[in-house]
Amino acid sequence: MMKDICSWTDGPNGQIVVGASVLILGLTHFGYGMGLGDIGIGGISVGMIAGTVGVVVGVCILANRFM
Repeated sequence: MMKDICSWTDGPNGQIVVGASVLILGLTHFGYGMGLGDIGIGGISVGMIAGTVGVVVGVCILANRFM
């Protein structure tokens, strides 16, 4: 399963996935002061989703690099 998820960061589409993830994290960070990171449904907020995506993409990039 991890190999399937990490394959998103390989190849030509990998730059799009990584770029979009960094962009989303940056926008969430700047929107945090205005409360945009806290918008969500139930216990799942925009900030939590952006942070999770950032962690997954970061782990995949490092795993692909060192393995």
